[in-house]
Amino acid sequence: MTARSLYGSVMRSALSILAVPVLALGLSACGDDDKKASDSSKDDAKSYSDSSIDTIADDVDKAMKGLEAVHLSGNVDDDGRTILMDVTVSKGDCEGHLEIKGQGSMDIISVDGASYFKADDAFWKSQAGEQASMITGMIGDKWATDSTDDEGFAELCDLDKLLSDMDSGDVTDDNSKVTGTEKVNGVDTVSVSFTSDDGNPGTAYVAATDPHYFVRIDVPKEGSMTFSDFDKPLDVQKPADDEVVDLGTLGS
Repeated sequence: MTARSLYGSVMRSALSILAVPVLALGLSACGDDDKKASDSSKDDAKSYSDSSIDTIADDVDKAMKGLEAVHLSGNVDDDGRTILMDVTVSKGDCEGHLEIKGQGSMDIISVDGASYFKADDAFWKSQAGEQASMITGMIGDKWATDSTDDEGFAELCDLDKLLSDMDSGDVTDDNSKVTGTEKVNGVDTVSVSFTSDDGNPGTAYVAATDPHYFVRIDVPKEGSMTFSDFDKPLDVQKPADDEVVDLGTLGS
């Protein structure tokens, strides 16, 4: 197996995350030491908890439209593997860190239509076995890319695609119900119980004040995900040419 062919393995491992439904959109944590403001937010949460499931679904869908960037972090279980994610995504660009427990981790960048990654030794060993040392010796501490691959991390880094896959109906069906209020990551939320597509119980936490983003969604048997830094500008820098190894030029 060549370094170039391993590029596909890296992509498949990273993009396997997308086989697991995106669990949540959330709000960046915020705090307010003013007691009056705190009391007011609690009142807002209590008031919003009286809303119907349909109203909450409409509010969530409205809040997500027009989003330009968001930070995603959490974990998902995929066929017995635990995948940890810490990624900031915009409309086309992204950067962050992915870890597949027991199989290693990688830093990723997608900018101007090109994708780059740095995988650790553990990842290469899990993918390449005895050839891992040869691969790591060739790449060193540089970023790897493949100029012949038009997709790269494009699917993971496309916010529009991410949001199109995200449907409030996934957590606001006929069996869903509002179960109370709770502060999550510093945000006053309304909690909504639901059943996942796989039949597992979960809880969605929806911001009690406008915009009504999902703050977090927990499905204990599947994973947990939060989003933050909504619309915070993402400045991804393309690596210098001398810091990149193009696997597409290495031959097969």
